[in-house]
Amino acid sequence: MKKYIKQIAAFAFIATLASCSADDNMEFASAGGNAAPTTTSISRLDNNYDLPLNTYTKEGVTVSKVEIYKNNAKATSEPIVLGDKVADATLSEGKATFNTSTLGSFDNFPVTSNGVTTLTGKTGTFQLAILSTYSDGTTTKATFSLAVGKGITWQVHDDAGDLVNSTSSGVSSILYNDPTPAVAYLAPIKKTTTVVKSIVGQWSKNGGAFSDLPDTFPITKQSVNLNKYPYTTYGGIVPGDKITFKFIITSSTNQVDNISTTVTFDNQEFGASSEGSISNSTTTFSFATGDNSGSEITFVSPFGFEASEDVAIDFVKSTLDFETADLFAADAAYTAGTKVTSLTNLIAGDVVIYKITRNKVATYGLIEVSDKVQGTTSQELKFSYKEGVLHK
Repeated sequence: MKKYIKQIAAFAFIATLASCSADDNMEFASAGGNAAPTTTSISRLDNNYDLPLNTYTKEGVTVSKVEIYKNNAKATSEPIVLGDKVADATLSEGKATFNTSTLGSFDNFPVTSNGVTTLTGKTGTFQLAILSTYSDGTTTKATFSLAVGKGITWQVHDDAGDLVNSTSSGVSSILYNDPTPAVAYLAPIKKTTTVVKSIVGQWSKNGGAFSDLPDTFPITKQSVNLNKYPYTTYGGIVPGDKITFKFIITSSTNQVDNISTTVTFDNQEFGASSEGSISNSTTTFSFATGDNSGSEITFVSPFGFEASEDVAIDFVKSTLDFETADLFAADAAYTAGTKVTSLTNLIAGDVVIYKITRNKVATYGLIEVSDKVQGTTSQELKFSYKEGVLHK
């Protein structure tokens, strides 16, 4: 008996803190029991879920009936106003259950935009009331807010390396022609008894119509490489194109939800510009280290440089714009140009493409001569330069 009394007292205390008035507390404390939901949230997919409530009673008292109503209360001074009945719960072995299908559509939650409210929301909250009747003739009323959330979600790694739910995929751009995987993670959200029928992937280019991705997706949590599909999948890609990936989940009751992410295929650009110089007194320069301590080029007179010994580098003079040229333009100009390992008589404004191989990685560089300084016996070239690795 002490066990039952403690349980009832505990729920009475919780109810007191939540919303009840002093009179309500007295009535609740003298009631034959209580009914409390075991969950306050479900997903959009759980529209045919037998939602359980635990029932508690005093010794010698049984639960006669548990009813679920819409709660039409608008003010905190009146926490429960019974609206339409949702369901009569099924009672069995200390539990009461009702099926969420009796709640109605999961597609009509209120959404307010620009001061206008429409019933178009796909997630939201059902404001409910639980009316319980006991064999001793007493009743209890309790508020019940049931949140309905997404049925599928993106996941990202947290600081500990664990996957956690996220509102975004974490993938916003892919480098054009770069084969590096761009992995996004997704997961269904549902109760264990809810059955997923399918997950379908779709794509849209630059805001156009959606088409199915050429893949079959499992109906469980998974990783998806958004950079695995040939550009022909989308009818071709050019730098700057945006592809929206959408994943649609459908339950066995044909309830649908989706998530999407838009990825921009970025152009392959050079890295940030740096400054350098080389002279007949400071005769070497390294683009890798950005100073004269290394030796990738060596000064030659008059006003030039050449490949340092055992360095795999060559040069092509070009008319490219140093500020705007991308790696594709540099590759095309380098391929079409005359490659040399030494240049002289350079002047301010000259642009030079170089290609250097370091640790088996070919890197393009772009040089613009900013000044040449002639002393009595000295010569110095000042220049800007930037580099990048082209993925083809």
